[in-house]
Amino acid sequence: MATPRIGAVLLMAVLMASTSGCMGLIAARESVESLRDPAYDSLNNKKITVSHEFTSLADYAEEYVNRSTFMVTEQTTEIGIYFKVTFELSESPLIGDLLIDNESHYVHATLTDSNGVVQWEQDVSEDASPLEERLQPSPSFPFGEWVLDVRARGGGESTLNAVHDNFLVIVTVTNTCVQYPLVEDCF
Repeated sequence: MATPRIGAVLLMAVLMASTSGCMGLIAARESVESLRDPAYDSLNNKKITVSHEFTSLADYAEEYVNRSTFMVTEQTTEIGIYFKVTFELSESPLIGDLLIDNESHYVHATLTDSNGVVQWEQDVSEDASPLEERLQPSPSFPFGEWVLDVRARGGGESTLNAVHDNFLVIVTVTNTCVQYPLVEDCF
């Protein structure tokens, strides 16, 4: 009779050891995970913004240059570009054509893929209404580092601080990702 009691005690000891400590945490975690909603596919937008306002006539002496990079992966589904330019000073009747010719102010922006191919380009020397373009993969984007280059020249009036040349370029990279409930980040 002593043998079955020892077996039962050993079996109880093994069961108690497996539900406590690390082994118990695994079982508890699995039970909580079964209560959580399942993960779902979502979209994640990353924005690259290049904006500049020219505030004085001295700004005409030096070119504004900005180079921004971002990664394109197999999860990238779309690249959107917003482009707006306003030459308030250069187009004003007070200063405009009297002091500044049309070629002394400009915005030149290019978006180059990881293969060195220009995917989008704008070169303006007058106001450009808000322009929105979308690049779609066909069948996929070249993976790797893409480059947004912006070169610009303009000016502003600093006495009354009323008119300034300015521009805005926003590149939005849309990627697919997996969204887990109760987690803010999308992976």
